[in-house]
Amino acid sequence: MNRLYANAFVAGCSVVFALSQAQAGGFNRGVANLDGLYGDTQLGMFAGVTYVSPQRSYDTISGVVVVGGTPTPFSQGVEEFANDYTVPYASVGGRIVGDLNCVGSYTQPFGADSEYSGAVTFHTASQTLKTNEYGLTCAYGFDMPKGRLSVIGGGFYETVDYSQARNFTLAFGVPGDSNVDLTSNALGYRLGIGYEIPEYALKAQLLYRSQTNHDASGNYSNTPFRTLAIAQGINPVVANALYGNAMSAPASADASLPAIVDFTVQSGIAEGWLAFGSIKWTDWSVLEDIVVFEGIRGQAFSTTRFFFEDGWTVTGGVGHRFNPSLAGSLSLTWDKGVSTGWDTLTDSWTFAGGVAYDVNSNIQIRGGGAAIYFTEGTKSQVASPIDYTATSPAEWGYAFSLSASAKF
Repeated sequence: MNRLYANAFVAGCSVVFALSQAQAGGFNRGVANLDGLYGDTQLGMFAGVTYVSPQRSYDTISGVVVVGGTPTPFSQGVEEFANDYTVPYASVGGRIVGDLNCVGSYTQPFGADSEYSGAVTFHTASQTLKTNEYGLTCAYGFDMPKGRLSVIGGGFYETVDYSQARNFTLAFGVPGDSNVDLTSNALGYRLGIGYEIPEYALKAQLLYRSQTNHDASGNYSNTPFRTLAIAQGINPVVANALYGNAMSAPASADASLPAIVDFTVQSGIAEGWLAFGSIKWTDWSVLEDIVVFEGIRGQAFSTTRFFFEDGWTVTGGVGHRFNPSLAGSLSLTWDKGVSTGWDTLTDSWTFAGGVAYDVNSNIQIRGGGAAIYFTEGTKSQVASPIDYTATSPAEWGYAFSLSASAKF
């Protein structure tokens, strides 16, 4: 019975959790696979990828452009701005010695990828955020009067690549654009506890992932700095003295990525049936804005505002073993939107299903799909010379996940 429940759990959690987390609030994407922290003494390899197509769009965009002191109203039609993306993960681990299990893992915990057109490109023409996490997590188990308690700890190395493009032609009446490319890295840690009672297929885990603080650096290009400075109202003589003919400069920015507290639980409820769920809190309020400084005079030349609220993600579902080789699962996830009006990252609902097929006693293949329902939202950007309001309708996206595990 325990083996049946365990496989159903893998089908239920590894597939549908990946699907539900990959489009969670803020910029959440991947979660490190730590399956090897529990269970038998075999080492195992786990790998998978989730493909997400948010299909998030604006159905109305309207605002005012002020050029030469003259306000000119504008409006734009329907525009899909959220690009498709993939979230990979891989891990290897299991029993190392005695009561110690360890897992080395890779995933992409946070990310963003969007493109815009028209007048709004003064604020953002495109924006991408890519992170990589390389972690090592261990669990030491203690036998209890009933069940087994594990103490979990580990560290991770996180890299960040951030890029942003803007276009100033319409706003200032002169040709001009900018591109920012920044990179950074930081160290973080995990702490947690786990508890399991195998005969009931009961397993619970509380895990904390630390905040990471990034001092990013890179390159900033403008067309040119002097022209943009004059368009922003700086005296031409002063602008020329400050920037000359410079069209590129070093760039820097400071930002923090959030801490996460994640509680997951699963339990057998009947022969061949399993219930599972999770509650996750993400401290997105630490990300207020990203201010990029150019390295010529140390001036702030680009500010992207977020002012997120903290995020909550709640998942519940059931898993069932149909026969000795096939198990499946269904889940529902509610994600609280983090938007405060600077974007349309509103509440979402994810309906996911997954299956797991045991090729043999050591190899398992898993797959799943999800429908994502986004609630409507409105954002406003007020930053002269272009102010605008955009609305995103209630709409659907989708996701697919494919993964495999092998024990040896």
